[in-house]
Amino acid sequence: MPRPLKAAPGSQSLERGLDVLEVVEAEGGDIGVREIARRLELSPTIVQRMVTSLARRGYVDRNAETARYRLGYRALALGANSEHGSDYIGNARRELELLARGQSLNGFISVLHGGRAVYLLAVQAEGPVAIKVAPGSEMPLHSTAAGKVLLASQTDAEARKLLGHGKLPAITAHTITDPAAVIASLARVRKQGYATVAEENIRGVLSIGAPIRDRTGKVLAALSVAFPKYLDASQTLQSVTPLVVEAAHRISRAVGGAAS
Repeated sequence: MPRPLKAAPGSQSLERGLDVLEVVEAEGGDIGVREIARRLELSPTIVQRMVTSLARRGYVDRNAETARYRLGYRALALGANSEHGSDYIGNARRELELLARGQSLNGFISVLHGGRAVYLLAVQAEGPVAIKVAPGSEMPLHSTAAGKVLLASQTDAEARKLLGHGKLPAITAHTITDPAAVIASLARVRKQGYATVAEENIRGVLSIGAPIRDRTGKVLAALSVAFPKYLDASQTLQSVTPLVVEAAHRISRAVGGAAS
């Protein structure tokens, strides 16, 4: 557990901010200001000031319903780069920008953290249809291509725990709401190395996701794209899938991972 450190003159605020960030990271989920303050033996007022600053910069996220905090997308992105010894996020951004410019595809990088799927990156295509999400926002696991890739990276038992046993939200008329049916579909995702979604999350929108892997084969993240179903007849699940899979493979190789 992080403990307050004796800071050099002028660096106390930085040290305290890092202490707060370490406590939030160690929790692995939501944690309140008073609990952080208790663990660090600081006043809640000081901790509140720290988490407000960290939230403003994207290093922690505040749950609006509970007023508790969790690790933010910027901290997750920094952790990804540090852990894998290369500019993982930079490589991913370049691939998404290529897909956006060359293919008019809206692209995203998502990860599992604390039992939730979180967007780390989003690059919007210039075109009549933009599918906008904010880095740090959550995505449904059961109705998105990236979510299904992340679920498939888990065992069936782990995936079932993430989904729960109750009926899943019907986001559109095409959403699969039976957890057992979603679990059953994961075997195919693992075998083929990608997931596709047809109007399950947004009406009229198709999506494809593929895993990004490290040198051990572990899935680090999901790369996904989304595009309108009817805007361009040349853009289909069949034509776009190889582009997505190849982009994910290139990012995997950049971090020393296997292509499949």
